[in-house]
Amino acid sequence: MSYPGKMLNDGLCDPPAIEIPARQLLGTVCACGGADCPLFNACDGAAEILTRVKSDPTATIRLTTDADRIPHYTALNDEDYAALDQEALFNRKRDLDVLQRLGLAPGDTRRARYLYELLLERVETPDGICAFDTPGWHGCALATSGAYERIREEGWKALVFDRTVEAKANARQLSAERVRTDPILKLRPHHLMCMSCWYGAGGDKAPRGNDTLDIVLERIKTDPQAKIMLVEGNCEACHCCDGFHPGSTRCVHACGLVRDYKKDLDVFQKLGLMPGAVMNARELLMLIYDRIASTREICGYGTGEVNSREWRICGSPEGNPGYATAREALRFPQ
Repeated sequence: MSYPGKMLNDGLCDPPAIEIPARQLLGTVCACGGADCPLFNACDGAAEILTRVKSDPTATIRLTTDADRIPHYTALNDEDYAALDQEALFNRKRDLDVLQRLGLAPGDTRRARYLYELLLERVETPDGICAFDTPGWHGCALATSGAYERIREEGWKALVFDRTVEAKANARQLSAERVRTDPILKLRPHHLMCMSCWYGAGGDKAPRGNDTLDIVLERIKTDPQAKIMLVEGNCEACHCCDGFHPGSTRCVHACGLVRDYKKDLDVFQKLGLMPGAVMNARELLMLIYDRIASTREICGYGTGEVNSREWRICGSPEGNPGYATAREALRFPQ
């Protein structure tokens, strides 16, 4: 195991913090909006789930359904059909409707913020999932109460923990001070490409909001010999990001932005380096620019193809023109 004794638990692969039928994800939003959602009972209440995700956006949620447990018709008889639990049938449809809208499958696990952002983006109303106007399929009377829609209007921050403006501003100040004074900057390698894209697009005319890569560039321009250690995962430029959770040091954007972990490893491979490698800033940037001609190689996975939401491409599939500009413009004296 890498970094023995220091690896963090991973809720995406380890047992999830929360495991619920897919329909209940939608139900928690209705409950947050004030509806007494019948999808919950006293033993598995929505309040407990909402309390957890409001305090911890890294909490993982596994979405389940019993749709794949249906017995083969040869195992059933007339009595079984006569005893059919219609509400259970409705619930299987609700589960599969929610999973289909989210583009997920039974058993899929995602972090809370990711799921609620996706749900509110893709499901406008529970009407048509929790209730229908078909006789015998009327479902939940609260589906048209407006409870879900009220929370959807507010957005995911009504459901899941979000850092305050003050907290992010304080973190940015501390991060900027650290970047300006650390004898060795600790940075994840793909962030030097992000910095280049931003600079090449003319972004250096204003501060960055979600990281301190502008301060990193300021330091590098002032001192091209500044030492940089390349690290895996969140680095000292990340601490003011709205997706950085200080309590756990996790990234809570889109499954923890697993694509960024791949970007780091792809850059390490291209450079022929390992985490912990230390180089001066000028030599490191020149090595990156020499070995990586386009962001398509890293941020476009070499193909420019998007195969899922989690693996979206940052910038153009053909390569970010800002990076190409930076490769020519960011040249430092020896």
